[in-house]
Amino acid sequence: MNKKPTSDHFQWHWLPAILIYAVSALEVIIMVTPFAAYFYSVYTPIIHAFTLFESTAWLPQFFIPHLAQSKNQLFLALSYLGPPLAGIGLLGFLACAAQLYYGKFVKRLLVNSGLYARVRHPQYLCLSISGLGFLLMWPRFFVLLTFLMMLGLYYLLARHEEEVIRGKYGKESERYMARISMFNPFRSPSRARGWKPPRRTIALAAWLLLSLVSIGLAFLLRQEATTQLYAVRWESPNVTAISFMPRENDQIISTIQAVLTTEAVQNGLEQAPGISLLMQIATGRMEAEHLLTDLGMKAGAIQLMQLPDFGDYVVVSYMESSNGRVDPYALDTRIFPLFFVQPRGLSGGLDIRSFVEEQFYPDFYRILF
Repeated sequence: MNKKPTSDHFQWHWLPAILIYAVSALEVIIMVTPFAAYFYSVYTPIIHAFTLFESTAWLPQFFIPHLAQSKNQLFLALSYLGPPLAGIGLLGFLACAAQLYYGKFVKRLLVNSGLYARVRHPQYLCLSISGLGFLLMWPRFFVLLTFLMMLGLYYLLARHEEEVIRGKYGKESERYMARISMFNPFRSPSRARGWKPPRRTIALAAWLLLSLVSIGLAFLLRQEATTQLYAVRWESPNVTAISFMPRENDQIISTIQAVLTTEAVQNGLEQAPGISLLMQIATGRMEAEHLLTDLGMKAGAIQLMQLPDFGDYVVVSYMESSNGRVDPYALDTRIFPLFFVQPRGLSGGLDIRSFVEEQFYPDFYRILF
């Protein structure tokens, strides 16, 4: 439901809800644009601040795979759902805006047809669908929290709008609100004539329950996701290797052995015995560049690497944890890139390059999977 947009009812009260998740949603877009340097200079200290405290170290973590493919079909389906949901939601929101402004053009006092004949607030429903899509595309815990906050704010904004409209249109708006669901487009229109707004305490309790269930489910999904990766744990030295594409364990082990025999890695192990290493295996230039971007490497530095289109690439990092015991899947584990390994070409063997600090954004929170 909505009245026609007027100059005294410009949607300024939408602004907090939109801003609260805009940074999270736009991270996936801005990270590959020329604005990445500015974005990360502002954004990464915030992410880094989360990791300084054990109570908040889980917030930047991903709860479903972002870079790596999973053996579990559920995680694959969720990763594919993100872009369509984001696009459908945005298109639906634009359709709502077009309908509202068409109502203004034809001087319709109360817009209750089209999308508004199925649900009273399709604009918020569509933005929520779009927000869910962005969440699946960039599934961090703190993005989930901002998404849940967004849902709560949209409900409050919808209630505010309904109070304004009741005061202006009286019984006509109440009959409409009695017939049409607030957010559920699948509920058949009711013939009820009376309408009473739901109690705020009930709405708050429902939102809190939804938030607790969603966060708990996200932790369970992450726990399951770590068991469904194409990964191998290696001892002596302590190595965890994760392939982002489907790969047999024997192939991953061969990659581990080949990398460990390189002179640079051997020297590193001699200088820091007992170090815990992470090997992230990417296939093809696009996937390797995506990995390097998500590890915080600057766009210019990636371009200078001039990676061939095909081949397997390995980023070797060392891992550390605040409690001293390194578990690659623990919420407080930090990743520090050391080497980039790539095929030498027709001559065979491996080329290995050492990373330097200047190639990366400072205090960047790096992605495991």
